[in-house]
Amino acid sequence: MYACIHSDDAPALARSFSPFIEILDPRTAVFSVTARQIPAIAQLKRAAIASTIEAAVLAACHFNGVTRIQPGDEPRVLGALPIDALPPDPEIFETLEMWGIRTLADLARLPENGLVERLGDRGLRIYRLARGALDRPLKPERIEIIFEEFIEFDHPLELLEPLLLIIGRLLNDLCARLDRRSISAGELKLTLNRIERTLQLPFPTRDSKFLLKLLQHDLEANKPDAPVEKIRLQIVPAESRRVQHDLFEPSAPEPEKLELTLGKIRALVGKENVKTPELRDTHRPGWSISDMRLSFRYFRPPMEARVETENGIPKQILTRMFRGKITKTAGPWRSSGDWWREDAWHRDEWDIAVADGALYRIYHARAEWFAEGIYD
Repeated sequence: MYACIHSDDAPALARSFSPFIEILDPRTAVFSVTARQIPAIAQLKRAAIASTIEAAVLAACHFNGVTRIQPGDEPRVLGALPIDALPPDPEIFETLEMWGIRTLADLARLPENGLVERLGDRGLRIYRLARGALDRPLKPERIEIIFEEFIEFDHPLELLEPLLLIIGRLLNDLCARLDRRSISAGELKLTLNRIERTLQLPFPTRDSKFLLKLLQHDLEANKPDAPVEKIRLQIVPAESRRVQHDLFEPSAPEPEKLELTLGKIRALVGKENVKTPELRDTHRPGWSISDMRLSFRYFRPPMEARVETENGIPKQILTRMFRGKITKTAGPWRSSGDWWREDAWHRDEWDIAVADGALYRIYHARAEWFAEGIYD
């Protein structure tokens, strides 16, 4: 059964009966009702109870007092309402007007199949609305839950260990609440006294031990300026991470261990000195390399080279790091990355093997040779 309240304070009244309510407009709210709640609803000024949501809404919005519709009695109770009581559809209403249909009872008496043949799905919808037979699930408003814990001390904490002990207890409570709702933490906000620090998580998780370790690394790198008198810990929820592992691929390292390692590195060298590799959206040489079996180490900057050629093919190479006869070559590949420039295709790349077996990439640009890197 469903109940609909139609009044100025409908949302507030509906919340007093159920936390899961659907607000149709500022004066109309609908919710699921139990037998025990029906007597209390009967004391309201304007409401309706029915077996379907739409029947309850029609009755509450157009009948005074409290209306209770028994299952199967919807066409009779709603039949006296005019066609205008239905959601507006000018084209359909104009057709019904020409047919002489004035009330919901008139509409409910029409044959369903004939109505669908002439008016389609829209006609079928208003036909079921008129009969109170349009059944749909409740669409409750989303309840915003705040995951937050606060504690204030009689005596300020000066040492990090007792502070982490308290934070660990708060995290356990918050992660347990997340687990009951099958969601995870996407962001941590820790306020010590009045200074807030935000910890962006690389992936959603509700592992309290892992989160405590991240906070520990952050606190060790950025210690509080004064003894801590109060703590506020807030978790911004996020959808849980779902990973489908492949049966034929080796499992990757656990992301938790990787993030903890990065946290230690940030504490040692500074957060600004720890970066994450990214693939740039460009074909400019040096920004990305193609998928290959060998790893490649760039020389930064490229190493100047002296190359002897025969019919345009490199035969000898001399650099400050290596020298020798070139035994094999592959290329040239003409490249740039900045196609809009006048000298767009300004360099020719070669992969070479020298006599000692080492593999290098060299290129010729603007009348000069350079060694770009070595294949490992």
